[in-house]
Amino acid sequence: MKENWNLELINEYIKNKVEENLHLDYKAAGSLEKNDKKANELCKDVSAFGNSDGGTIIYGIKENLINKHIPEKIDPIDRNVISKEWIEQIIQGRITPRIQGILITPITVHEPNDVIYVIEIPKSDTVHQANDRKYYKRFNFNSEPMYDYEIKDILNRNKYPKIDLEFEILKIENENNDSYYLYVNARNNGKVYANYMNAYFTFNKMFLKENEDSLIDEKFEYSCDNTIRDIVDITFTGLNREKKYGPSRYDPILPRLKFELKKIKLNRSFLETDFEIIWVVFADNAEPNTGKINFKEIKVTTLK
Repeated sequence: MKENWNLELINEYIKNKVEENLHLDYKAAGSLEKNDKKANELCKDVSAFGNSDGGTIIYGIKENLINKHIPEKIDPIDRNVISKEWIEQIIQGRITPRIQGILITPITVHEPNDVIYVIEIPKSDTVHQANDRKYYKRFNFNSEPMYDYEIKDILNRNKYPKIDLEFEILKIENENNDSYYLYVNARNNGKVYANYMNAYFTFNKMFLKENEDSLIDEKFEYSCDNTIRDIVDITFTGLNREKKYGPSRYDPILPRLKFELKKIKLNRSFLETDFEIIWVVFADNAEPNTGKINFKEIKVTTLK
C-alpha cells in the first residue's frame, strides 16, 4: 500500500519502532553529502531497490545504536545544502539506465530549511548499474552485489507476464440491510500477455454471507483461473431461455488489463477485522507472484 508521506507518519514510524526491511531503509543526515563517496552510496542504494522489489529510503532519520535498523529520532537535513534537485541529478546522472518513476518527497520538520527526504523507488523491469559499474540488490538490510544469474533473471522480467490480484468491495445500500460483495480481479502489470493463469488466496469462512449467523472461524483457500465458457446457443421455451455453453477455454489477459476471477458475497463482520488476504499467482513460465492485503485497505465502492 502506498503511503501518504508527511511528518505525522514519520513520527508514527519512530514511535512504533518500525524496523527496516526489504522495502524500507533509514539513513541519517550524514548519508547525504556533496562528495563522490556519498553520492555513489546514494546511487548504490537506490539502484539496489530498483533491482530488487522496489521500496523506500528515508534520509534524515537516525537508527538506534543498540537496536540497529530501528528508527530512533529525526536527524534533519539542511535543504539549502542538499536540495531535492541535487538528489535527482545524482540519481539520474549516475545510474544506468535511468530508473523511471522515482518519487522524492521533502518533508519539512520544524524549521523551514530542515527536511527529511523520502525516496520511493519502483521495482524495475530491467537491471540498473551504479556509478561504480556494479549491480546491486537489497539483501539483509544492505545493498549487496548481484550474481550473474540474478542479473539475467531481472533481464528476463520483460519476457513474462506479471499478474497481480486486486480486491474491491461493492456496498449496495438498501432500506433493510446493506449487501457487500468482494470482487477479486487479476491484473496483468507486465508487458506481455498471459495465456494461462492460476491464482490462490486465503479467506475466512466467517466473512461469507452464508455463515452470517454461525461465524465459523476457519480459513480456507480459493483457487481460480482465467477460464471462460462461450455461449454457443440459446433455446427458448415459452418465456424461459436456456443457454448452451461450449467447452472451457483460457482467455488471455493482455498487458494493463484485468480479468474478473471471483465475486464473493460477504456479511458485515469483515468491517471490524484485521484479517489479511494472502495470495499467490502462477502465470505461464513466470516466477510465482505473491502478495497480501488487509481488509481495511480494500477500496469500498457504494452503490445506492
